[in-house]
Amino acid sequence: MMLRPLLAACCLLLPSLAHALNLGAIRPDEVAIWMAPQDGGPAIVQHRADAPMNPASTMKLLTTLSALELLAPDYRWRTELLADARPRGDTLDGPLYWKGGGDPHFDRNDLAALARDLRGRGIRHLAGDVVLDKQRFARTGSADDFASDSDKAFAVPPDALLAHLKVVWTTLFVQPDGVRVALDPPLDGLKVDNRLTVSQQANCEGGVKRYASLSAQGDTLRLEGALPAGCDGGKLFAPVWEHDAYQAAMFAALWREAGGSLAGQVRRGLTPANAVTLASVSSPTLAEVVRDINKYSNNTMARQLFLTLGAEFAQEGDVLRDGEAAVRRWATQRKLALPGLQLENGSGLSRRERISAAGLGALLQAGANSPYAPEFMASLPIAARDGTLRRRFVGQPVEARLKTGSLNDVRALAGYVKAVDGRRYALVVLINSPRASELTPAMDALVAGLIRHPGRLEAEP
Repeated sequence: MMLRPLLAACCLLLPSLAHALNLGAIRPDEVAIWMAPQDGGPAIVQHRADAPMNPASTMKLLTTLSALELLAPDYRWRTELLADARPRGDTLDGPLYWKGGGDPHFDRNDLAALARDLRGRGIRHLAGDVVLDKQRFARTGSADDFASDSDKAFAVPPDALLAHLKVVWTTLFVQPDGVRVALDPPLDGLKVDNRLTVSQQANCEGGVKRYASLSAQGDTLRLEGALPAGCDGGKLFAPVWEHDAYQAAMFAALWREAGGSLAGQVRRGLTPANAVTLASVSSPTLAEVVRDINKYSNNTMARQLFLTLGAEFAQEGDVLRDGEAAVRRWATQRKLALPGLQLENGSGLSRRERISAAGLGALLQAGANSPYAPEFMASLPIAARDGTLRRRFVGQPVEARLKTGSLNDVRALAGYVKAVDGRRYALVVLINSPRASELTPAMDALVAGLIRHPGRLEAEP
C-alpha cells in the first residue's frame, strides 16, 4: 500500500527525471531545490541539491547560526572612550581614544550617550586629538566586484568603529513654499543640493521613494523630484564619505550637541595599555542583532558579525580568515556536510560564495534543533508580514519563515514552511541564472506549490 508514494518520492531524487518537473517558467538547469522535515530526516524533494550555487543573502543563515552557537544569544559588543591622562578641571589635555569593538548596531544615539557621559564627568573641552582605535578588526576584506555599488547602502564595508551604518537620513518636510530638508546626523562639511519641488498631487501613494531620489556626490547630497503633500515627514537615506571622515564629522557634531568643544583633530591610532575608560556603551544582544541581519538582510551587519567571530576566535590575526576558520570549525564540530562551501565575507554580498541547497538544508535542520532555535527561527522574515518578505505571498495561504537572497543573476529562499498537512519542513530554493530577476514570481509559485503538496515538485501553470 505504501510502495507507490515511496517510489514517487524516490523518483524526484533522480536528475534524469528533471525534464519531467513542473517548474513553471524556471528551467531545470537554473534551480536547485531541497525539502525535508524541519526537525531532521532525509529530503523528500531534491533537485540538483548537491550543486554548489551562489546563495546570495541566504549565506547569512550560516553566519548567524554559527555566531549564536559560538557566542551565545546574550553576547554584546562594547564601545569605549578612554584617556591616558587625567582631566584638568573641565579640560582633557591629552588624546581621547574612541575604541571600537566592531558593534554592528552602533548608531548616533550610542555616540550621543557616550558624549553625554563624558560631559557628565565634567569634561567640556577636548584640547587634544580624538583617536579612532580600530585594532579590533585587523583586516576587513572587500566585497569583490561591487566597486560600482560603493555609493549604495547595501555595499557599505565593515569597520571596527562602524557608526550609524555610515548613512545620513533626510527628513522631508513639505511646506507651502517648498520642501525643507533636515539631516540626521547633521555632519559638518556635508552640503545639501535640494532640487525638490511640491507637486499638485495630495496622496503619497507608493511611498516617498516613488517621488524623490537621494544621491551622495562627494560632499553633496542631491535631492530631486516632486513631492505630494502626503509625503510630508517622509525619509530617505544614503551612505556618505569613507568611515574615518564620517566618524570624525559625527563625533564633532554630537560632541558639540552635548555642549563640548574640540580643539584637536580626529585621526587613527591605538589606545595605550594604561588608558582608563571614561565612558562606554554596550550593544543590543546578539539575538537582537541577528534578527536585524536576517529580517532586513543587512550585509554590513552580517560582515561585522563574521569579522567578530574572527576576532573572538583569533588564530592568524587576520580577522577575515579567522572568521572563516571559526565558521568551518563550528560546522565540522556540528557534523554538518556543506558540499561546495566557499566563503568570502559571510554575508552573501559576493560573486564567489557558494553552498549547495542540501548544505543549506542541513544547516536549517541544525538550526531547528539548536539550543538557540527560538532566536534563530524568529530572526527569519515572515511571509507577507515583515522584513524582506513583507510584500511577497500576500493574500496566499503560505505560512513560512524564509530568508531571502538577491543579487544580479541570483534569487534564493531558505527557511521553514508549514505545509497544508500541518507538517513543518525546511526548504531551500536557489536560482542562478541571467534570468533570475524575472523568476521571482515563478519561485514563489514553486514554494506555494510545495507547501500545498509536499514531496512534489510543481508550480502554478
